Amino acid sequence: MGFLKKTPAGTYRANWRDAANRQKAKTFRTKKEANAFLAEVEGALNRGTYVDPHAGKVQFGEFARRWLAGRSVEARTAERTLSMLRTHLLPKWADWPLARIDHLAVQEWVSELGNGLAPASVAKCYGLLSMILQTAVRARLIAVNPAEGVKVPRNRAGEARPATISREAFFGKLLPSVPAEYQALVLAAAGTGLRWGECAGLPWGSVDLERAVLRVEQVAVETHGGILIRPYPKTRAGVRKVPMPAFLVEALRQQLGDAKPDRRALVFVDRDGGSLRRSNFRRRTWLPSLVRAGLLGQVVNLGRRRWQAHWPGHDGATLSAEFTTERAAVAHVAQNAVGGLRFHDLRHSYATWLVTDGVPVNLVQRVMGHEQASTTLNRYTHTPDDYADRVRRTFADDSLTFEPPEPPQDPEESPEKAV
Repeated sequence: MGFLKKTPAGTYRANWRDAANRQKAKTFRTKKEANAFLAEVEGALNRGTYVDPHAGKVQFGEFARRWLAGRSVEARTAERTLSMLRTHLLPKWADWPLARIDHLAVQEWVSELGNGLAPASVAKCYGLLSMILQTAVRARLIAVNPAEGVKVPRNRAGEARPATISREAFFGKLLPSVPAEYQALVLAAAGTGLRWGECAGLPWGSVDLERAVLRVEQVAVETHGGILIRPYPKTRAGVRKVPMPAFLVEALRQQLGDAKPDRRALVFVDRDGGSLRRSNFRRRTWLPSLVRAGLLGQVVNLGRRRWQAHWPGHDGATLSAEFTTERAAVAHVAQNAVGGLRFHDLRHSYATWLVTDGVPVNLVQRVMGHEQASTTLNRYTHTPDDYADRVRRTFADDSLTFEPPEPPQDPEESPEKAV
């Protein structure tokens, strides 16, 4: 039970014992304020929601370092988290006591981030701040999470961006534009729906060319320190067998030739025989292939060693420039164009092709490595361009006809009544 004591200065000191039976005190200007505080403390102790009013003096930077040290996550996740903390969170909040961070301050910070970062990046920074503050709530350092309910910018650009390619465009445009040594890799993504890390970490021991099946059992994780082979995929459902189409089996046979590689050797490697880096592949191979295929910008031969490049800019306008070689034009568009199909979009396309061809969703879920079918339907299937024709063909059977009945006659004009 708490009690009040008047100080020589004329103020009132509230005294109480916390949940650990430690003596606590706080001084107030008036007796009314001290009594109200004591009543709130005693109610919180009875409800089990008590928070030490002095605990919130811990600075955010100090608590964030303790929070980071106590996490157990994958190397790539830890790397991204530390980068966001150093770049966006600590410069703003490091010296703030946890108790001084309020909802309005967090909302203002999110709005400021939106002036210079993409909506997706703002959402990630906000999510990290909210996660740390929620841990402070669980640690009884603050009573509520001030980041709860903060509004983040909507990622409208991501909502509108196409995320699939038709099979005709894939085999007729994109694949012929990919360098020969990487065509099997692109075929694997489009023909089995493997993620990048699953492709880059696929060993020959997991490929059965006779049965046309591959097993997903490990993945490659790219960090600043190099490529790590993680002996398990993204989720438990990620451990799976995936049937390979004939075109992929043939491509892998040609790549393998007469060689008998070590079962642990990776199927897809760079030109030097090392592990593939996603960033290098995207910059050196993927984006230039999109340009050559006419799927990202355009390069036109004007004759007389003149090539004109056109590419979409950040503001939606089309930019252009002339070059003396096609290679230079393609490289410039690949480096400066905004948008374009991602390597991961081949996975989206794969799921869409299967679903639109009538493969049951539970089977698509299995080969995609999803734990829930809703993920397959909501995230990895998209409306094909010819959806209207597909819907009409459902009712194209000649036997499905309808003849409207003749309108009923007026009884006053009925021939039988007239007789």
